[in-house]
Amino acid sequence: MNAAAGNRPAAAAEIARATACLQRGGVAAFPTDTLYGLGADVFNAAALERVFTIKRRPDGLALPVLLGDLAQLELVAAQLSEAARTLAAAFWPGPLTLVVAKAPQLPARLTAGAPTVAVRLPGHPAPCGIAQALGRPIIINSGLSI
Repeated sequence: MNAAAGNRPAAAAEIARATACLQRGGVAAFPTDTLYGLGADVFNAAALERVFTIKRRPDGLALPVLLGDLAQLELVAAQLSEAARTLAAAFWPGPLTLVVAKAPQLPARLTAGAPTVAVRLPGHPAPCGIAQALGRPIIINSGLSI
């Protein structure tokens, strides 16, 4: 778990509740370093569908993936260019999102059928703590539903 979250018992409890929700196939709202959003387990197809339904997200829009740590990148990315590695080393954790070749095991719904996926290692303890506790990346959907 992220050290910043570990220093605050309330934050650790909130991360634990959100993680338990995602483990059950649910969705959870949480902050990141750039926005608040609705998230789910990246590999749970039913939870992904719930996010699309709740947010009224159009079918052709992919969802970004948030990592808990750099080790989780291999779960969602097929390969990284040298430029992507350099940018990740310089700006992660933080608000930089990289678009990289997707790993074959990612649900097509997540990427809207595209061969790429948007990934970020946020600089906020909530999504990092949730993804670390879950043991895999999470998705985030933000914005207003109309």
